[in-house]
Amino acid sequence: MKHIFVLIIICVAVNLFGQKTIYLNKYLRSNIGTITLWDGQITRIYGMTDALMAAPSIPASTIICNEGDTVVINALSISQNEHHTIHLHGLDVDTRNDGDPMTSFWLQHMQDTTYTFVAKHAGTYIYHCHVGDVAHVQMGMYGLVIVRARGGLKTAWTGGPAYDKEYGWLMSEIDKSWHDTIPEHDPKTDMVIIPKYIPDYFLVNGKSRQQIWSDTNISISSPANKNIYVRLANIGFSDNQVIFPKALNAAIIDSDGRPLPNQVKSDTVMVSPGERYGVMLTPTAKFTDSIVINYISLNTSKIQGTEKVPVNITYPTGIKSPFNLDDMMVYPNPSDTYIHVTNPNGEIREIQIYNALGQLTYSQKDVNAIEWIIPVQQIENGVYFIKIHTDTQSIAKTIMIQHP
Repeated sequence: MKHIFVLIIICVAVNLFGQKTIYLNKYLRSNIGTITLWDGQITRIYGMTDALMAAPSIPASTIICNEGDTVVINALSISQNEHHTIHLHGLDVDTRNDGDPMTSFWLQHMQDTTYTFVAKHAGTYIYHCHVGDVAHVQMGMYGLVIVRARGGLKTAWTGGPAYDKEYGWLMSEIDKSWHDTIPEHDPKTDMVIIPKYIPDYFLVNGKSRQQIWSDTNISISSPANKNIYVRLANIGFSDNQVIFPKALNAAIIDSDGRPLPNQVKSDTVMVSPGERYGVMLTPTAKFTDSIVINYISLNTSKIQGTEKVPVNITYPTGIKSPFNLDDMMVYPNPSDTYIHVTNPNGEIREIQIYNALGQLTYSQKDVNAIEWIIPVQQIENGVYFIKIHTDTQSIAKTIMIQHP
């Protein structure tokens, strides 16, 4: 273990075969950090930052490399009474670089070390703290590792199926009571006193509800007849049931960083804690829908929460979309929090919502945007009509507000 932390601003060395050595910094923080949840609640988190003064986030930044690359992570723990490591979950590393304190070591406050791995297999992996990991993972000390095909080719693995777009989803949950009163870790016994776990926020890349809908790195948008590669990873404490619309023609092609012998055509993928799957989507026609993610309790097998990821498949490349107000998208429907309105043909000028009696419930003028998010938490349950106006035409759609 070193005792002097050498600051290296992401540096890359390339050899004659195109393989690189990538140097990264990770500051392991348990003394600062907050996250704003979808409903405006702010809660404390831990994190792994790339810069000394950076604020922690959930998840930490994604580590990206190519098959054959060497990755060197310089880790410094800034943690007061906490200990930390970086566990390279699923990657082929020796005991020294595994980050499991039971078989190697942990970092005390202001101690540092270097973790190194060679990316032997393209795939999707996870990194997280392995000290009191139930508490430290819940607090946010985790991130995604993406190993792309050799040379950075847009294939699922070297020699594997090609893709046009790629998405990486790291799924987890938050029990806010744990963040309000952080479970205590005893460094002498490496034990954590854990309260009952009842998650009340369900995350994709640290986001929920309207935060997901407005994040283009999560919500899926693509022309038809393109291959869309979705990396699914679960770092939470629930099973994730991911349900794809049939029109996406989903196929599971790899698992835990290894290609499957034969792809599995399935609209539903079950991702247990720690697991990773690669799913190839091949939509052939224009449509709008949502991918449903159910978070299922490991104790009761009941659904604890559900998130929806918008999918917008447009006309195939080379086919010009006709101007048609029916192309406007209003989702999710039904909704209990926010409604997302998108007009791919141009800007929206005004939006109105009327109840079944024709009474105006919501109005917004001069929106002047292709996309708009409407809060509906204060609108009572029922069927409503949303009117969307452009410069030249208007359209009305039926929506349902359905609060739990």
